[in-house]
Amino acid sequence: MLKIETWMKNEILRTVSEEIKKSELDSYIKLWKEMIKYIKNPKNWWVWLAAPQIWHNKRLIVVSLLKNWEDENYKTIMMINPKILSHSTETEIENEWCLSLPWEKWKVERFTEVKISFIDDKKKENILYLTKTQSRIVQHEIDHINGVLFMDKVIV
Repeated sequence: MLKIETWMKNEILRTVSEEIKKSELDSYIKLWKEMIKYIKNPKNWWVWLAAPQIWHNKRLIVVSLLKNWEDENYKTIMMINPKILSHSTETEIENEWCLSLPWEKWKVERFTEVKISFIDDKKKENILYLTKTQSRIVQHEIDHINGVLFMDKVIV
């Protein structure tokens, strides 16, 4: 069972996560499967989760690639060692929330488009271009593996 704590009880959330080495890929693919089960459980309905949120100081995120917040036909994928390669100059301010700060919802400014690289569950390198909601979700999770919480980016 995955243990998720608030930011006040989990010091890993304020630490830059370590890259996952090729020799570690298999064990983190197993963890990814547990993370997927957690976010797809109807009781937990969620669309994103980062390894630091479950006490693993590694660069692993699970994201659902929603077209918008009402999208019900989306794919959920694992990203190992994700990096933002480039981003748009255009930004958008929208409400965000987080498992690490339950019951909080604040406005955050994010880039509307990002180009990212990552390793997938088949151990292949990928590059994706994401826009709007997908871009926001991935940026939020990459912040987690960089020791940044969305409350650090609140627009007042």
